Amino acid sequence: MDDANESESVMNIAETSGNVPLALLNLEIASTASDRADWLIDNAETYGRLLESLRRARRSVHIAQLAFDADCAAYSGGSLATSASDDAVIAEILIGLAKDEGPEIRILLNASWILNTARPLRKFFARRGVSPRRIEVRGLNRFPHFMHAKLVLIDSREAFLLGSPFVNSYWDDGAHLPFDARRPLRELGGRPLHDVSVHLRGPAVAELEALFAGVWRSSEATAHDTPTVAAPNAPRRVAAPHAGMRVVCDAPDGILAGAPNGGKQMLGELLAGIARARRFIYVEHQYLTSRPIVAALVGALHREPGLEIIIVLNQNPDLTAYRCWQNERLEEHALLRHPRVGVFTLWSTDEDPEREGVTRINQLFIHSKVIVIDDEWAAVGTSNLDGVSMGDFGDDFAGPLGRRVFRGVRNVEVNVVIEAGSQEGLNLEDDSCESVAESIVGLRERLWREHLGADKELSERAERGSLAIWRKAARENVRILASLGVERSSSPAFGQPTRMVGHLLPYSDCAFPREQLADVGVPLNPERLVLCYNPTWFGVFASLHWVRNIF
Repeated sequence: MDDANESESVMNIAETSGNVPLALLNLEIASTASDRADWLIDNAETYGRLLESLRRARRSVHIAQLAFDADCAAYSGGSLATSASDDAVIAEILIGLAKDEGPEIRILLNASWILNTARPLRKFFARRGVSPRRIEVRGLNRFPHFMHAKLVLIDSREAFLLGSPFVNSYWDDGAHLPFDARRPLRELGGRPLHDVSVHLRGPAVAELEALFAGVWRSSEATAHDTPTVAAPNAPRRVAAPHAGMRVVCDAPDGILAGAPNGGKQMLGELLAGIARARRFIYVEHQYLTSRPIVAALVGALHREPGLEIIIVLNQNPDLTAYRCWQNERLEEHALLRHPRVGVFTLWSTDEDPEREGVTRINQLFIHSKVIVIDDEWAAVGTSNLDGVSMGDFGDDFAGPLGRRVFRGVRNVEVNVVIEAGSQEGLNLEDDSCESVAESIVGLRERLWREHLGADKELSERAERGSLAIWRKAARENVRILASLGVERSSSPAFGQPTRMVGHLLPYSDCAFPREQLADVGVPLNPERLVLCYNPTWFGVFASLHWVRNIF
């Protein structure tokens, strides 16, 4: 089905159903219609595509977000741009759309006492003279549960499943410069940020509209302190097993009609995916604290003697308690020392523009949530590998009090799972990719090229085993950086590298960035190698940034 026919079909259904929005209909979507996915790596690329689609909106713009700051700028060009930048403030784009009877605009945000940007965003639109009938902003207040799903739905035709909130600190491009004035210090200490989003078209969009509609109606009920109004069930596909793509949603009890109470949909998907692993599991995530996920990874290692696991994680998560929990999981199962497991982290270097011969280095904050298994299965979305995203926050706690208090606490989450059991069901916008498997390989290769700095083909490496390649790349970066940390009276020798190749370094369970570098063999030298992100004890162990930026 081409874009024009698909769009016309959607409009006809909406029109023949009276005033009932498409997303509220209990539709069954034929499996002959294919989903279309395009991976968006880092937020400059994501914002570039999002701005194009927003400016074409005619009927509706539905946004679900954890946080939405009125001044959030969509820097779509970035330092790697090959064409002129088309930067804009997202809220200003929406104001422009609201004029002249433009599309219906609905914005759904988390609105708990810890993190609530719904109120200031409403005030911003009011100051700009925008009627709430033109841009309606609602908040979901279900603390300790959070609205963590991040979506932009346009004209019931295309959807963006986003990695990051609309907050300026989360902007970056593929260069990941150690310092960029467009990234405020507020949330993440100014660290460069890596994230992954996906642009979707096809039947998946209706499923995401149904998710939005269900949470939207729940937010209305909680705002008026009345029982939740049950929305009709989400669309269900008529599809054979192993269809190319499926949307997986989780929500607290009572939010989505038809969803089982206590359901752990994404956890089930991840455990099933890990259980099928035979050659490799690639994990690129913000956190790794979920006990069931770690146990499943360890079980896979025992089951498959040839299996390799590559894990990319933050060493200093934004939620300070998570650093200890994550290191406890890694230590408990000796994953940092396992011969078939590589745990890595990302750093970024460049030449200091004001000091000749000085290299700057900074931690690269990993915000993506990606798992790829055997190049045949992949999951991308908003669910972290922690208890609150996997369905039970209490499971992360060791003590009985924490386990009891936070038992059953879960976020609103949304993910896509792609499985190469079928040559139908998913088409990439790139015509060179003809199958679901090729789309998964394309995602993995783009990520690995960015992290490893590799220009060569990576698929053959995956066939032979890639862990040795990752370890070699990390060792080489340690060697380069260690040479800069050595005290010398002269400048580096001609031709000697002064910057990392890619962003890869071994993971360290030390607390402070300075200690982490030293632990892997990189001493700092203020005359040649300087650290940009250097938090104090308070910043590492008790930072209040988590109040603003829990997830």
